[in-house]
Amino acid sequence: MFKQIQKVFKEKNILFHENQGITIATVANSHEGFSLAKEIFSKIVDNKTAFYLSGGSTPKVLYEQFAKDESLKPGAVGVIDERYGKPFHDTSNEKMFRETGLLRYLQMRGVPFYPMLKGKSREETADAYDEELRKLNANYSKSVAILGIGADGHTAGIAPKREDFTNPVFETSRKDLFVSEFDDPTGYFKERVTMTFLALQHLDLLVILAFGEEKKKALELVFTSGSEAEIPARFLIRPEIAKKTLFITDQRI
Repeated sequence: MFKQIQKVFKEKNILFHENQGITIATVANSHEGFSLAKEIFSKIVDNKTAFYLSGGSTPKVLYEQFAKDESLKPGAVGVIDERYGKPFHDTSNEKMFRETGLLRYLQMRGVPFYPMLKGKSREETADAYDEELRKLNANYSKSVAILGIGADGHTAGIAPKREDFTNPVFETSRKDLFVSEFDDPTGYFKERVTMTFLALQHLDLLVILAFGEEKKKALELVFTSGSEAEIPARFLIRPEIAKKTLFITDQRI
């Protein structure tokens, strides 16, 4: 896939380099970044691809463009993580996907969407999506994900360790899970269901979108050695992960 991606770089005159094995595409601003991402996904995502979406404000613009341009043609669409609750609750990622028009577009194209939230308990939700994710991996020959990085260094829905919180996702007893869950009652994350590092390392391409000065410190943390439990996005610099990871950013890293 990176040969196709580099072809897009050349066509759009995008500068790129490697940092600890990760391909970094440097853009002037978020508008140029979304345009580049849309072009890349239109080239590499096809009906043999399971395409996984993250929430957050950054990719929302991209999802709106997918719905408007009708250029995205995946085989199936899944979710990286969710804020636990009832289906389509007010702060859910799937509600945001619907508001962008993306879910309607997928329905019109006959592309199946696999939400995490199904009205079950948090633990049952994680178990059910773990099983669903393994089936998607078996049924589709390619897998591509959109990820972000939070100011605290989190990626997917994996919350970092704090003085008042230790994320059970990192427990040895959960090391074989593709999807896990936790409750962070005193922090930002609250109740979450998320893909684990194990699931992410089974994907073929991870595309990270990071725009704006507020992302600069978070990006610096990624490339600083240290604990993944404290800065989960450091997972991306593992050698076997770095080689299939693309950053699209307007920051210098």
